[in-house]
Amino acid sequence: MSPERLHASLSRLLPHLDYARIALTGGVATGLHLGARCGERAPGIGAGDVDLVAAEVDAVRPTVTGDFLVSHFHLPQPGYAKFLVQLADPGSRLRIDIFPDSLNALHRAGGMDVAGIDVRVLNPSDLLDHKLATLAKASAADPVDPKHLDDARRLGALCGRAISALAASHLKPDEYTRDVGAICLRCEASRCDAFPLAPKREILEVLGYV
Repeated sequence: MSPERLHASLSRLLPHLDYARIALTGGVATGLHLGARCGERAPGIGAGDVDLVAAEVDAVRPTVTGDFLVSHFHLPQPGYAKFLVQLADPGSRLRIDIFPDSLNALHRAGGMDVAGIDVRVLNPSDLLDHKLATLAKASAADPVDPKHLDDARRLGALCGRAISALAASHLKPDEYTRDVGAICLRCEASRCDAFPLAPKREILEVLGYV
């Protein structure tokens, strides 16, 4: 994504978040560190969406629904201890995923200039730990997108840590449905007035998938 798209989306998003309890992760954060330290790629370029970790789901204020469409909203449920707030930005046409800081890395995050906006960003070592945790769950039955291995290798080089190979059968590009009739059971179990789900057809128009 271009820095301009990222700036436009973050400038609308951040007023709805608790700054001290969120941080960028994923491809955008990886690109920032690689760009800053290695000059490998410009900030934000190469990432297809925006990922953040939060201390708790209430780090996202319900006011976010005034500027963004809620694609998925998951609260912890029996057998599923995580939360997820997935948003679609009609302005930048970006997807934004906000999920738990499962590795307790938030307190080590530092502020960085992200497309002209000050945002907290997980440090490279913690980003790598998140990537390795994702890769560790990969299997032939439940493969992960190759981008995670690519980023792990780049972060490993940055952090001086060796990254193990992964079987080709454990890697597969993510696929997204365009079925506007699809029902997410976790969303259904988490329905609340503060985060109303947007119609799937509106999500499709913004992102090209649901």
